[in-house]
Amino acid sequence: MTQPGEYAVRELAEPVPGPGEVLVAPAAVGICGSDLELLTGQRPAAYVRYPVVPGHEWVGTVISCGPGETSIEAGTAVVAEGVRSCGECQRCAEGRTNLCTGPYAETGFTHAGALAQRVVVPTRQVHVLPPARLSATAVLIEPAACVATGLLEVGAPLAGARIAVVGDGPLGLLAVALLRLSGPAELLLLGTHPERAGRVRALGASDVIMRDIPVLEVPRLRGLFDLVVEATNSPEGAATALGLSRRAGTVILLGISGAGRPAIDPDVITLGHLHVQGVFSVSRAAWHWLVDLYAGGQFDPAELITHTFALDEVADAFAVLGDRSAGALKVVVEPN
Repeated sequence: MTQPGEYAVRELAEPVPGPGEVLVAPAAVGICGSDLELLTGQRPAAYVRYPVVPGHEWVGTVISCGPGETSIEAGTAVVAEGVRSCGECQRCAEGRTNLCTGPYAETGFTHAGALAQRVVVPTRQVHVLPPARLSATAVLIEPAACVATGLLEVGAPLAGARIAVVGDGPLGLLAVALLRLSGPAELLLLGTHPERAGRVRALGASDVIMRDIPVLEVPRLRGLFDLVVEATNSPEGAATALGLSRRAGTVILLGISGAGRPAIDPDVITLGHLHVQGVFSVSRAAWHWLVDLYAGGQFDPAELITHTFALDEVADAFAVLGDRSAGALKVVVEPN
């Protein structure tokens, strides 16, 4: 992408890994709403640097290592953290590498990403997968780890908790797949796509409600849930999430609702004694957690991948992702 609205598949010089880096051949790359923002120029200027090769959700195989690098062998299946944290600031020392106070840097946004036949990444941000787990499904580790980042901040829900997820896009469905592992007494998803209801139940939801009526007008739902995870990217979704929480409950806001459209009443938080947690990107601890779950087979939502394209079909991939009538959940490009 040379600038907003301008992109093409082009021949570039093969990248060369330097000290502390590895060269990877991406096997599969997921594209998501933030990639569309990159394409349309809606991503805030502080979080992008054009021209750039996009691609921050990926899985691939190590081709070679930079000088002096011996910790990873060629042929190893890997994923890698996107945020290129400094490793030295106070936030990094806390393990909140996603909140690094150094200059913002992220693979696929400020540094060349994985929508290419080769990508170079820092070795210290690489996570190794078992050879048998080199699968396109591993592209879902990164977005699912966004959910995990919020859970690690507030503490994983106790078995028997009542949990609600607001939003049935990919992030909401990944939240269901992850939260079912805690053994909730109830795991409700509130969505807007009736055709996804069966898929949501297969991922572990105990109940699905499509919001043809305002859910907060349903007496049994209001103030019921111990934990509510919002993944709608809408101010209305955030307000709904707060209303579903019981007093002294916890609400995790994953969506970015859009500046200038507030819908949250702060008194709902104060009088409800609520714990509200925002989430920015993915912490290193969340990466470790999700990689372990995926490697062990406990997390493998392969059914969320609905469309797959080759690298020279990337225009079709972006078109499908941006077309609400196409039924896309996770769109994957296979560069090699």
